Amino acid sequence: MLELKNISKIYGGYPALTAIDLKIYPGQVHGIVGVNGSGKSTLLNILSGQRIISDTGGYRGDLVLENEPAAFADPGQAMAAGIGMVHQEFALIAGLSVSENICLSRENIYPWSERIFGRDLGCINPSANRARAVKVLGEMGVDLDPDILAGELGVGAKQFVELAREFNREGLKFLLLDEPTAVLGGQDALKLITIVKKIAARGIGVVYVSHRLEEVLDCCDRITILRNGRVVTSLENNPSGSPKTEHSQINKDKICALSHSMVGRTVNKTQRVETQRAPKDSAKRPILTLSSFSVEKPGDCLDSLDLDVFPGEILGITSLSGHGRSSMGPGIMGLYPVGGKVWFNQTPVFSFNPSQMIQKKIGMLTEDRRGQGLLLDHSLVENMTFSAIQAKAKFVKKSRLPFLRFPDTKQCLAYANSCQKLLNIDCRSVFQKAFELSGGNQQKVCIANALSMAPTLLFVNDPTRGIDVEAKESILALLIQAQKTHGMTLVVSSGEIDELKRICDRIVVLYQGRMVDVLPPDMTDADYLLACSGISKADPGSFA
Repeated sequence: MLELKNISKIYGGYPALTAIDLKIYPGQVHGIVGVNGSGKSTLLNILSGQRIISDTGGYRGDLVLENEPAAFADPGQAMAAGIGMVHQEFALIAGLSVSENICLSRENIYPWSERIFGRDLGCINPSANRARAVKVLGEMGVDLDPDILAGELGVGAKQFVELAREFNREGLKFLLLDEPTAVLGGQDALKLITIVKKIAARGIGVVYVSHRLEEVLDCCDRITILRNGRVVTSLENNPSGSPKTEHSQINKDKICALSHSMVGRTVNKTQRVETQRAPKDSAKRPILTLSSFSVEKPGDCLDSLDLDVFPGEILGITSLSGHGRSSMGPGIMGLYPVGGKVWFNQTPVFSFNPSQMIQKKIGMLTEDRRGQGLLLDHSLVENMTFSAIQAKAKFVKKSRLPFLRFPDTKQCLAYANSCQKLLNIDCRSVFQKAFELSGGNQQKVCIANALSMAPTLLFVNDPTRGIDVEAKESILALLIQAQKTHGMTLVVSSGEIDELKRICDRIVVLYQGRMVDVLPPDMTDADYLLACSGISKADPGSFA
C-alpha cells in the first residue's frame, strides 16, 4: 500500500496542498479529480519525486510505501522503489525508435559484452529489444510499428508508447497517470482504459488523474476529489456495477455530483445558439477553399481534402487520433509539407509559411501549449504580446530606423491587463511566469496571444486538452465570443465530439486522413461514431 499522511506543500507562501491523507491499494485504480490548481499535479510530483518539490523547500507529512517510510528526492529514487509515471507532457526521445523508447534504461545487453565490460558499458542487443517491445505492445493490444521514430508519431500513438514504457518496467508497484487520455479520441481512450485495467489486474496500484469524469467513473475503483489543495471527499466506485440500460443516466447523475464537489457549485455547459445549419446555401463566398489538399504530418496525415470554409462560421474537425484531424491548421501555416490547391479570400495561395499566413490574418492555436504555444520561463505579458510584436509590429515604439523594434511596455501591459480581466486568467499578476499557471489558464494566455494578431481565420487544435470541467466551458465560451464579437472564422479540431456539437455549425469527420462526411451538430453520437469508423451516412455500406 502507498499511503500519504498529513501531506502539506507550500509554494512561495501559497498552500498547494493542506493535510492530505490518502491510501492507494495494490490492484486498484484510484481516481484523483479536481479543477486546475486544486493540487493534483503537486500530489503527483511528491509521489514521483520530481525535483521541483525538493528545490522549493520540500513538503511536510509522511509518505509510507509498503509500511516503510519513504521520501524521494528525485524521480530515480521513486522508480527504484517501484513507482512509475506517465506525464501529461510527453517524455519520449524523438530521435529513438518506438522499441528503443520502450526499453530505454532497461535495454537487453549481449551477455558476453556484459561479462567483459559490465552492464553500463555492454553492447545493446537491438533485436532482443525489438522483440520485447513487440511483446509489450501485443499484450496491450496496440498495433504500432516498433521501428518508427517517436518523433514521427501522432500524439495519440505517443501516449501509448509512454504507457508501454511503464508496462515494460520490472518491479513496478504503483503507476501514476496524469491526464492519460487528454490527447485521445473516444475509441482510443476506451482502449487505454482497457490497458489500465489490465495493469491493475497484475496487482499494480494505479493513480488515475483526469478531467474526463465519465472515464474516471468507468475505470476507477475509488475516487478522491480535491479542491483548493484539500480532500473534499473520497468515495467508492463500482466501474461495472450499473446495469447497461441505466448506466448512461447513472453516470450523468454522478458526473453532475462530481462536478459540483470539484467546483463547489453547478457548472453550466456552454451552448452556441446561432448556428448556420447550411452554410453551403449562404450567399457568402468561402473564405477558404481546399482542393485535393494533403498534409504530410507524421502520424496524422491529411489526404485529398476538398472543403469550403465560410466567413463567420465555426467549423469542427474530428476523427480518431492519428487520422488527420490536427493536420489542416499546421499544414496551412506551413509547418508541414502540403499538396493540392488552396484559395484564401478567392486568391490562390502558392507558398506556405507562418509569417505569410499571419500577414494574411490567418492564425493558429496549437494543441501543444507548453511545447509550442508558450514561452514558459517568460511573463504573461511577454507571452500575450510576443507574436504580435514579431509578426505584426504591434505594441512597439516608433523608431526612425525601421529595422529597430522596441516593445512599448505601456501598450503591452495595458493589453495584458485587459486580457487578464476579459479572459478571467487566475494569476498573481501579469508578470507571473507562464509555467506557474494551471493548464486552463495557460490556454487562456495562448488565446490572448492569438487574439493579439486579430486574425480573420483561426485554426484551433484541441482547445480543451488536459483542462478541468469549469475551464473547458470557459474556453468554449471564449471561442464563441471571439466569433461573435470579432466576426472571426474558426476551424476547431478536437476528439471531444460533444464539445464540437455544442459550438460548431458543421463538423467534418475524417478517417485515415480522408473526409468521410460533413455532419450537422444535431446528429446522434452513434452517427459520429460510425463516421469516425469510416462509414459515411450517405453511403453506409462502404468505408471511406
